[in-house]
Amino acid sequence: MARGKLEFSAANYRQALRELSATSAWESLQAPKRREIYVPAAHGKALSPEYSIVEGMRGAGKSFWTAVLLNDETRHFVAASTRLAENLIVRVGFGLDLSDEHFPSRRRIDDLLARSHTPDALWRAVLLRHAVLAVQNPLPCPDDWDALVTWSEQQPAASDRILAECDRRLAEQGKVLLLLFDSLDRLAEDWSRIRQRLSAALKLCLECRTRRALRCKFFLRPDMVEDKDEIWRFADSSKLLHARAALDWRRDDLYSVILLQLANSPVVGDSFRDLLAATTGARWQAIDGAYPLPERWSATVYQEVIEALAGPWVGRSVRKGYTYSWIPTHLSDAQGRLSPRSILLAFKEAAEWTAMNAPECPTALHFQGIQQGVVKASETRINEISEDYPWIEPLLSALRGIAVPLTFDDLRERWTAACVSESLAAAADRQRLPPRHYSAAPERPLNRLVDDLVELAVLYRTTDDRYNMPDIFRVGFGIKRKGGVRPPR
Repeated sequence: MARGKLEFSAANYRQALRELSATSAWESLQAPKRREIYVPAAHGKALSPEYSIVEGMRGAGKSFWTAVLLNDETRHFVAASTRLAENLIVRVGFGLDLSDEHFPSRRRIDDLLARSHTPDALWRAVLLRHAVLAVQNPLPCPDDWDALVTWSEQQPAASDRILAECDRRLAEQGKVLLLLFDSLDRLAEDWSRIRQRLSAALKLCLECRTRRALRCKFFLRPDMVEDKDEIWRFADSSKLLHARAALDWRRDDLYSVILLQLANSPVVGDSFRDLLAATTGARWQAIDGAYPLPERWSATVYQEVIEALAGPWVGRSVRKGYTYSWIPTHLSDAQGRLSPRSILLAFKEAAEWTAMNAPECPTALHFQGIQQGVVKASETRINEISEDYPWIEPLLSALRGIAVPLTFDDLRERWTAACVSESLAAAADRQRLPPRHYSAAPERPLNRLVDDLVELAVLYRTTDDRYNMPDIFRVGFGIKRKGGVRPPR
């Protein structure tokens, strides 16, 4: 419970928010710094080796957690606040690395499969190499991916015996080898080959679940999880999906990421920690020079911090909404999901706008800066979803200027045959998966295209059978909202 009112120095905290790490995805296997690591309660399950499939939207932390788990120090750091065991040997089966050291690069994979090797033999060679090295045994052939894949394919019985022996020795030592797979959209240039290669890797993952000390963990995008007809078309694939966890972020988890960066800011870190200690009784303890959040506070504390940074309302009165709830609401998709990347970007952009346009604002963030932060986050999210699903952009662009909620007749009027054709061509040109429900329907009715957008949380059905769109997409495409304010520009 708060013991007093929080008051922050506007200029200093504005500068600290301008320095938030918000602009890019995690793009390497290099471990993050401890001051950058916050573990939501819901992510503890996702990090456990017993959960083979971890689903997360863009920016939810798939590559971030891969890097955390791979590094011994950061893995031990998060083990204290999760169910993560300390007996793990963690390696990478595929991810953000171009060296060919931990796994074959995409270029090497292309070359191996072009020479008639199978994806099954490829992934078995990857597992075999990591398992043999984990127990410090010699490899059965030269330590080269070409030789390993060839040997694995030509000696399946011997390969099984070696894996069984490695599994036995690891179990006797009380250890588990955990093989991580991430950035799987980079397995190939086109979706059909991604599907083939990923499906083979998942079959090996299922096999590992019958062993005692060999485990795989796959960080997958939602479209990969939903592609049941192709990626998951192998026996007993449902067993993997039952062992699935999600990288979900609750509102106060997202605000905790902001608080963590402020607590470790070179600009305001000392004052922020002192103020939170005075108002909540929090006891901060440095670990190797970094300050993790000392506890999970009540929603009241988070609200007080956000209001001290940005004021209580997104406007001059309560009529426009409360800042604490308005920000995540306007950054969420139709399923209420949003990523830490979006909220960090919104705060960073809000601080930039305030510094340039309202430097005398008594709080670190001006309400118009917050609105502009949502615009920036919306643009970024649209770029992300357009890259993953290129067919969406022509459809939403055709709705520019219209107001939501809208009816199916409104959609049918805007989505002409030419518009739908352009949408499908966009997916084909980039060799991406077309709209799943629409493409699977023999007659390709327009309502199935709507189903695809609902599944991707770009649209949602209202109780009166109309369709609405969350602001994270609506704003960027210039779509109006009936009874609401104009999208900020």
